[in-house]
Amino acid sequence: MKLLIVDPNVSSTSPSMKGVVHALPQLRAAGFEIELWCWDCDADVVAARIVRLPRFGRMRTLAPFAFTFWARLRRWWRYDVHKESCPDVTYTIAWYLPKCDVCHVHFSPWDWQRRQHDLGVHSLRDLYEATTGVLGRWLASRFMRKTTARTIVAVSQAVADDLREVAPGINASIRVLPNSYDATRFHPGVSAVWRSLTRAMLGYVAAECVFIFVSTGHYRRKGFFLAASAVASLRARSLPVRFLVVGGRESRLQELQSRLDEMHPDWREWITFTGNVPDVERYFAAADGLLFPSYSEAFALVEIEAAACGLPLFLTHHHGSEMILEDGVNGRWLEFDSEKIADVLAEFVSGEWKPSVGSKSNALDTEAYAWRFIEELKLAALPSAAGITWTPAVPIS
Repeated sequence: MKLLIVDPNVSSTSPSMKGVVHALPQLRAAGFEIELWCWDCDADVVAARIVRLPRFGRMRTLAPFAFTFWARLRRWWRYDVHKESCPDVTYTIAWYLPKCDVCHVHFSPWDWQRRQHDLGVHSLRDLYEATTGVLGRWLASRFMRKTTARTIVAVSQAVADDLREVAPGINASIRVLPNSYDATRFHPGVSAVWRSLTRAMLGYVAAECVFIFVSTGHYRRKGFFLAASAVASLRARSLPVRFLVVGGRESRLQELQSRLDEMHPDWREWITFTGNVPDVERYFAAADGLLFPSYSEAFALVEIEAAACGLPLFLTHHHGSEMILEDGVNGRWLEFDSEKIADVLAEFVSGEWKPSVGSKSNALDTEAYAWRFIEELKLAALPSAAGITWTPAVPIS
């Protein structure tokens, strides 16, 4: 069976493609002949054919629109003009290719639109994000009207609800397949291995409570300044807390630090920036809780990985948080207000509230995800998949 996968970054470093990349060996073992259309691809990825679409520069925010153009152009040229045989299953992330069988949705531009309206426009960066957001919503809405997909897979229940609201008459089946995580890297045992060593390296003492924030970008959307202000408020209350910020390009972090110079001039005394790191699990081990007051997500991988390491989650109500947080058990809900966030965190720092053992997480480990993914492809391929047998490790919810 021929499977076409369309995404610019076929890499385990891409949150939206991580689970798919890890599933490729199982896909090949299940009888799929895999073709990839991409820009970047991990060196160890094995496929029958890897096609690298044209790219001019990095483009950053505009990259999804450029990739969409080239993917659609190639499909038209190959299947409509040259009349080549179409794959049995075409799988695309996001809105790149409307003529597909399976579309996997990892973000809701409609939810982000609502949040952007609440946040307002206060800088050229905000204006740029709002403008590209309009283009993204137009592309997504048009996709939902035009797509031939038989299955649309949402990464969380909240994203699935948005899709049903935007396209109430769509013929595609809208299903939920949560994100995956690497259970060999993210588990409660990392604390025993890494906690003391990493805290010593970062200069933390035992009495300090460390809140971790992990992101490689989109800091305004992910609530970075809310989180920083909340920790600053705790410091003003003479509570022994530190803020550990993991991820991010150097140039972007310099912008954040310039803003912090204005907001919290003493930030260097209590904020640690690590930049991008290959071993985020050791920094989870050094922390006492995940602080992630994001305005808009789908099902954030950082929440999944932090929960797998046993950290309590301090989250705002955003898409995907309903899949992992049980308030008062494995974490606490936060409001979009730094002082109210600080009030909740203070209860944890003082010991007034303590998390319970266990997690609500609906995330899947890499093996379970692979079989669920294969099952979704099988369902989308029917009836062409008749006669091929799969043995999924876990049932579809």
